[in-house]
Amino acid sequence: MNFLKFRIMKTKFLLPYRLKFVGWVLFLLGLFLLGFALITRTEEPDFLNTEVFALAAKVIQLGETETTTYFKFIENNIFDEIVELLLIIGGLCIAFSKHKNEDEFISKLRLDSLLWATYINYGVLIFSILFIYELSFFYVLVANMFTILLLFIIRFYWVLAKSSKFEAYEN
Repeated sequence: MNFLKFRIMKTKFLLPYRLKFVGWVLFLLGLFLLGFALITRTEEPDFLNTEVFALAAKVIQLGETETTTYFKFIENNIFDEIVELLLIIGGLCIAFSKHKNEDEFISKLRLDSLLWATYINYGVLIFSILFIYELSFFYVLVANMFTILLLFIIRFYWVLAKSSKFEAYEN
């Protein structure tokens, strides 16, 4: 009986398994909205224009110089914030929800995939610091917010699918 206690992996910081499905829904919704915005190249939806509290914001108005405001309410379209939150929260739920059969193998695979994704992510960032400038660098930084999660998810599930242990879980 004690043998069974040691076989089950106790994980303190992983999310419950049921959040994996929620994560996929949020992540795919975020990708759909992002893809729709990129394909149609339309203006952000007007109904998402709202007053938001900004800790800091550079406000650029036509014909005036840009000003930086602190701790004020500003007018902003929150479409991009919604998409970013959907992608990040969804990605976190996918990446860090328990696997159905969480054990030492899955835990090691999770750690290896996270380490690999971190190395690649910061490698891309270092390359970008050296060779990409101005507003293009800002776009790289925005994409860099999602890269580590995306790389982790891709590698984790790729290696899991390729492993012989994965086949044992399916049977």
